[in-house]
Amino acid sequence: MRYRPAGHPQWRNAKTANVSSSGALFVASEPLQVGGRLEIEISMTAALSKPSRIVATSEVVRQGSETQPLITAVQHLHYHMVDGDLE
Repeated sequence: MRYRPAGHPQWRNAKTANVSSSGALFVASEPLQVGGRLEIEISMTAALSKPSRIVATSEVVRQGSETQPLITAVQHLHYHMVDGDLE
């Protein structure tokens, strides 16, 4: 998985803990503001027969304390599947 604040050019890599059609739980590399928008791409290649990924615009709904790891929950505002894995 990778994410970036909406409109920012640089992606950050992250490890997912849980993914569903309504949102995701992942370990962020930095503190994120609740209510902030993120662009997210999640590799689904291991679960599917061809390279695929979820592309989503999501909102941060919760983040753990500022100590590591930063467990972050997001709600997908919209998403779609695309061919090809993360680059």
